[in-house]
Amino acid sequence: MNDSKIPVRYSKSVFDIALEKNCLDKVYEDMKILLSLFSMKEVREILDNPVIVTGKRREIVNALLIDKNIDKLTMRFLDLVFSEDREKYLPAMARDFIELTRKHRGISEVIITTAKSMSEENREEVRRLIARKLNSKVELVEKSDDSLIGGFILQVDDTYIDASVKNRINRFRKEFGTTY
Repeated sequence: MNDSKIPVRYSKSVFDIALEKNCLDKVYEDMKILLSLFSMKEVREILDNPVIVTGKRREIVNALLIDKNIDKLTMRFLDLVFSEDREKYLPAMARDFIELTRKHRGISEVIITTAKSMSEENREEVRRLIARKLNSKVELVEKSDDSLIGGFILQVDDTYIDASVKNRINRFRKEFGTTY
């Protein structure tokens, strides 16, 4: 089977079951937890290490999830993935599931990067403005990057807006550097 089809098929299957069992919200939250867990370098190394047997990898992942209140469907899904030796695809499966759920619910992921954390009031205002502009629900992901100095970088789907002070300074440097 084509490697790129594997995560799509697994995530679509668990999505359909979660929808049928009316536990989509909980499994969606579980998949976000799994994605953040699998994005950790140490966990990726465990999943990708062929020396560590599958049973041990499963035990390690289960131990990391023990206090996370993971839904039974998600745990059964993980058991299936490990029993089929497909654990290296787990990050892609979680990403695909999250994307399917967002599409189903009409949610757009918006990533905003600022120099300093925004206040809750500013965060809500940004969420409202973007939701109104996109005419959809918005899931706002906030990141912080000191090097921006000020302003923000906004990413909505494939659209990227860099309104940071750092970007403006770099544009001025380019403009004045080539002119003189």
